[in-house]
Amino acid sequence: MVPERCSISVKGRACTLPPSLIVSIISGDEEYMIGLVCSDHVMLMKTKALSMQNSGKIGMGKIKFQEIKPVMTDCVLNQKNMDHDSNCLQE
Repeated sequence: MVPERCSISVKGRACTLPPSLIVSIISGDEEYMIGLVCSDHVMLMKTKALSMQNSGKIGMGKIKFQEIKPVMTDCVLNQKNMDHDSNCLQE
């Protein structure tokens, strides 16, 4: 599940736009997510991530922005209706 809003706050106000990019840090063979950002706040997120790296709050590495790829499904099943439709994904 992806949060409904961008991770950025400006002047104490949270952005209400939906995220469109995953922000992660690539360090050696590892990659870890640090946030989600809307397309309006890419440069602000990059600036904040660089600042956090320089202050040691997050690890050093390449900052990566990757588009969120939505996945659509016709249904989500729980244990009660597992036999309902074999074409649907089960939890």
